[in-house]
Amino acid sequence: MNREARKLLVVNALYALIPLLLAGLPLLFSGMTLEAYGPGYALYMIGMEAGIIALPALLFFRTPLGREVQSEGFWQRPKSALLLVLPLALCAYFFVNGVTACWLALLQALGLSQAAAAVPSPQTPGELAVALLVVAVVPALSEEFFFRGVLLPRLARHFSPAAAILLGGALFALVHGDLASLPGHLLLGAGLALAAYWTRSIWYTALWHFLQNGIAVLILYVSPRLLELTAGAQTAQSAALAEEPLVLLAGGLMLLVPFGLGTALFLFLLWLTTKEHRPLPLPRAEGRLPGPAFAPLGAGLLCALLLYVLSGLQMAGVGL
Repeated sequence: MNREARKLLVVNALYALIPLLLAGLPLLFSGMTLEAYGPGYALYMIGMEAGIIALPALLFFRTPLGREVQSEGFWQRPKSALLLVLPLALCAYFFVNGVTACWLALLQALGLSQAAAAVPSPQTPGELAVALLVVAVVPALSEEFFFRGVLLPRLARHFSPAAAILLGGALFALVHGDLASLPGHLLLGAGLALAAYWTRSIWYTALWHFLQNGIAVLILYVSPRLLELTAGAQTAQSAALAEEPLVLLAGGLMLLVPFGLGTALFLFLLWLTTKEHRPLPLPRAEGRLPGPAFAPLGAGLLCALLLYVLSGLQMAGVGL
């Protein structure tokens, strides 16, 4: 196995660790009760994100082989085109949620109900600050560092740009293990990979990822207060109606077209304004694709499949 193949093998092994640890580590803490957005909760969430995703790659970078991988990553400094990420992330958030609503309508029509939200709603400004840290800042930095800074450039040296972007986006989506959000994560992963490839920089995608998660956190925080201001207009009956498959589908379709067009427009503008980032194509590794270097992905994808099976069983109401 040549040096390029060894780099790919190690990076794929780092990827395989993520779903493996995500499936196993929560079992060690299953007996613990953590107060939402308390110090223990914050440390746990930061440890899960940074410790599982970013730390192994950082340790790898201390090795000679890892230093070579680091030098080939997407680390270019952002320029004024970074401002385009603001409207891009806003449009993409609602576009992705439109896709998710349509997907949930299909799942509910098949008898799979939406599982409870994994992220608790912050109740105070202090909890909001902690939520933004553990749900938006840390995941954006950790996940973009590995998936777009380390994994995607390595894939791009062994595959065509389109294949590397699609594969990198899919690998990012699959480690989340949430059946209800799978299509949205696939689209977001592909969009982030596309933006990183065009800009040769994780800073654009880190901002996009932060805004994507941050908007969700802000909506969680603001929604209960809006309901209070409307003096209970959202009754239990209307809330149940909003979960009906046809209503979900209609709401999703209403979001898809305008925000899909907005996402496409700002992606095009980002491509247009960052041409100086990619004056030459990325160098491709010589020789045939090293099959053994992809072996770790098999174990990682099996763990990811387990996460989705558990998510599906939870949505079906099957207790474990």
